Amino acid sequence: MKYATRAVMIGLCVLSLIRLQAQEKRPGWDFRINGGFNIGGTSPLPLPPEIRTISFSPPALSPHAALEVIRRWNDRWGLSLQIAFDYKGFEVNDRVKNLYTEIEMNSEKYTGNFTGKNTTRIHNSFLTLPLAATCRIGNRWEVQAGMYAGYLYSAGFKGTASDGYIRRNGPVGEKTMVDRASFDFSDRQRSFDYGLLLAGEWGFSRRFAARGQVAWGLNPVFPSDFTGIPFKMYHIYGTLGLSYHLNTR
Repeated sequence: MKYATRAVMIGLCVLSLIRLQAQEKRPGWDFRINGGFNIGGTSPLPLPPEIRTISFSPPALSPHAALEVIRRWNDRWGLSLQIAFDYKGFEVNDRVKNLYTEIEMNSEKYTGNFTGKNTTRIHNSFLTLPLAATCRIGNRWEVQAGMYAGYLYSAGFKGTASDGYIRRNGPVGEKTMVDRASFDFSDRQRSFDYGLLLAGEWGFSRRFAARGQVAWGLNPVFPSDFTGIPFKMYHIYGTLGLSYHLNTR
């Protein structure tokens, strides 16, 4: 009788474990529409000594829209793939000293070391494919970590240089005063970008969730043979918005 009781208890435990496994392993597909705004900039890391002071203008309107598909292995883990359209833009004002660059003034091009004020306006549009592992934490939270690849299909990297001077062919070259000049490096940018992705969601209703995301570029914005800017720059942007779950589970 004692052994029979033990066998029944062991059987009940095994059945409970099987039931829990069945509840946890719920493979399937989730579909979402994500929308929001990108906030960030295109920046060197770290800031070079040529940049003496820096100030940012109010963020430009930079929308983000994505269709997301998640393959669920179970209730906790999955794999996410997005097709996203991203507009990434910002404006920055800084004062530089001996910055090697290329400018145009009075229909003439100058290459050399510039000292003075600089304003840069960036407005790039990307088709982005993020791929990330997903993990649910409780009933409301979800985190994602992975990588992204992006194609630049509309480029804008322009600005002005003013209130200073440029020395051609080096810091002790011929000095030319610069009242106001311009530069346009839009078509010199790389058309391909990739980097790391980290995102999180908090579900506040059955179908809606607040979403935050950080995309940290690893590919320099300009190719190695570009001489208009002497340091490497990277796209670093965060996204704040909402996620709409087309199906709920």
